[in-house]
Amino acid sequence: MRLRAGNACWHAHHIFAVATCNEAGFFAQEGLDLEVVHAKIYAEGLKASQPGGERYDEVGKVLPDMIRFNIDIISDIHLATIFNERLLGNDELRIIGGWRSHFPYCVMARGGITSIADLKGKRIGEWYRGSQYTIWFERELRKVGLDPDKDVQWMTGYQYGSAREAWKPLLAGQTDVAVVQNPWVPRLMEQGFNKIFDFIEHHKPHGRPERVTVARKRFIERHPELIKRYWKATIRGYQFMRIVPENYPFQRYVEAKLRINNPDESERMRPLRGDMSKEGLELMESSFYPLDGKISVEGVARLVEEFKEGGILPHSVSRSDIEEVVRNDLVEEAWAEVSQTDEVKRNLERLQPAIERYGY
Repeated sequence: MRLRAGNACWHAHHIFAVATCNEAGFFAQEGLDLEVVHAKIYAEGLKASQPGGERYDEVGKVLPDMIRFNIDIISDIHLATIFNERLLGNDELRIIGGWRSHFPYCVMARGGITSIADLKGKRIGEWYRGSQYTIWFERELRKVGLDPDKDVQWMTGYQYGSAREAWKPLLAGQTDVAVVQNPWVPRLMEQGFNKIFDFIEHHKPHGRPERVTVARKRFIERHPELIKRYWKATIRGYQFMRIVPENYPFQRYVEAKLRINNPDESERMRPLRGDMSKEGLELMESSFYPLDGKISVEGVARLVEEFKEGGILPHSVSRSDIEEVVRNDLVEEAWAEVSQTDEVKRNLERLQPAIERYGY
């Protein structure tokens, strides 16, 4: 059974889960002949990561490119995009399961900064304007009366704003505040930096499903069995990727293959994600993928309210819109079947210490 899966961004990591499942043979074992289509959806977005580049935005581009490139499933669409597409009259996208369902990051700031209100005139580390970090910061700044375009300085670029690298310029005094992945938070706190927001703690127990997996409504209606098979393989992959150090070498191999063919030269030259250090292994063990593949409707509803407050979504988006867009039925059926296999039972037993450690 043929299936084409792609990504909505140029970053190698946004297609990493699908590529890992494919390389590991999970899709083939579930009876799927899957093609990974990398860096096709809104490839122009990579300009946003360059100096002076445009603000990144997927709206109005995802559905046309799915049709243009004949892509069936995308694994990293921004949650707000689906609802904004509906407002444009493109009521074809449906959320079929989770991708970035948890946000294991904290907002860290140098000593003397204890809240968002202290950021007037300060430097915010950011990869590119329009990211999930931008949206969060802009909303919080406006809540305390600060203008995101005038009252702060945005230090943009991979080295300043990538969550796994942002701790370095923060520690070096090149930025004043940034979103940092949790493995490096203790090191910063030991050096006198302040944690001013913890995304995991704030969004318990439903997580923060900010980027999701989508398919077209018509495709779901015609090929529900393909989607179930996709999820049975992907759930296995989500668990496989969090089992380290055992599966660490394989993941490095997959990422290296993805980066070689990336259209962004800086992405090709970037160090591979994770290493055998304590932080590197924790980064992989605490990956944000949902172990059962499911999306939390309550988590979606909470984020929709946040996006309304931040001006990302209009207040007309309702609970009924959310319930219509979220299609958990097929991923739930896939989970009911795959959770009974010996492989998944072993995976969950192996991962129990990590689940207890990170809370998901």
